[in-house]
Amino acid sequence: MSKISDRLTKLGQTERSGFGFGTRQTSMKVPVILVCARIDKPGDAQGLDADIFVLMPGANGAAQTTSPGDVDLWGVAVSGGSGEEIDSAVEVGADFIIVEDESAPGSALRDDDRGRGFVVGPEVSDDRARAIDSGPFDFLVLDGSDLNIPLNVGSALDIQEQLSRYSSHIFLSVAEVPGKPDLELLRDIGISALLYDSKSAIKVDLAGLRSLISEIEPKKQKVSADAMLSRSNEPNPRQQADFDDDDDDHDHGDEEGDWE
Repeated sequence: MSKISDRLTKLGQTERSGFGFGTRQTSMKVPVILVCARIDKPGDAQGLDADIFVLMPGANGAAQTTSPGDVDLWGVAVSGGSGEEIDSAVEVGADFIIVEDESAPGSALRDDDRGRGFVVGPEVSDDRARAIDSGPFDFLVLDGSDLNIPLNVGSALDIQEQLSRYSSHIFLSVAEVPGKPDLELLRDIGISALLYDSKSAIKVDLAGLRSLISEIEPKKQKVSADAMLSRSNEPNPRQQADFDDDDDDHDHGDEEGDWE
């Protein structure tokens, strides 16, 4: 499993490592929403505070094959080039591939331990949306750069309308920093990560955004009415004990009759 896939399955949870005798155990709380930054060149990661870095396509849309250095999690975006360049990027540490255009080499979809993402275009037919949703993608990237922040009901529904077509984790491309109420709304809607392009990543306060997200708890799971009704019809432990006592009394009565 890729590191990004594992991280996405643990959003809002505490990730522990270092199990075993003589090993120091460490723990890290995975935020409910990840912060991602696109970078044009490997060195651009320096000074940016993000959970994930995406190295943009190089010449001819090919994957760049130089590591951004000492960062926890990074991958490459591709829109062209060859599979060999993708393999080279993975060899130097890229954890995932983001397909930005359908002209990218088909080997980007190869079933192995690398993570895979896909940038969804603005106009996608229902048939193509179904094909994308059934594809081998760990996450999809949706464009939210035109969203008005703070979000209004219309903007929230615009996001929800796109999300309703897909079941994968969603990275929302944005240009501004949402406040805490908007972050909680995005969490509830189902956004897994916020993605900033190279220009926005330099301008906005990514460190402040990550700090704000760290204060947000995971979404509370609602209990359905049917489940509540089912549980209400079940006797509580005290009632169950009374029922058991009654059953025991009846059983003893029958046994005494047999003894006679």
